[in-house]
Amino acid sequence: MIMENSENWSVERRSDGAVIVRVASRQRVGQRIPDAVFAFRCGDPQYGIWEQRLRELESRRHGS
Repeated sequence: MIMENSENWSVERRSDGAVIVRVASRQRVGQRIPDAVFAFRCGDPQYGIWEQRLRELESRRHGS
């Protein structure tokens, strides 16, 4: 699993090839709602965008 983290989101590849994007929730008035989680599979409109982002990350990690 390759994961890229930002302050409030992460992207990773699941073992079945799906790309998972998780956006962390914020705490408001003492309550925290669950994170928003999006799964993109080959053929989904945004799959290529997130797949490319993961490939770039993998390339950087293998190069360092």
